Amino acid sequence: MSLPLGYVFSMGYLIVPVTGFVFYVIASLELIAEEIEDPFGKDANDLPTEKIAHNIQVHIHELL
Repeated sequence: MSLPLGYVFSMGYLIVPVTGFVFYVIASLELIAEEIEDPFGKDANDLPTEKIAHNIQVHIHELL
């Protein structure tokens, strides 16, 4: 909120696209953080824990 007010006198009207770009970067980081925050679930990009557990079980049975 204070970014445009802090730089308006030194950057002038250039602060408008700079503020938009900074907001875009920060919002993108927030969305990425939300996606990787909970990797265990049923979404398309979550870790396939059931498949991993099944592969471990198959390999343990092969060893035994």
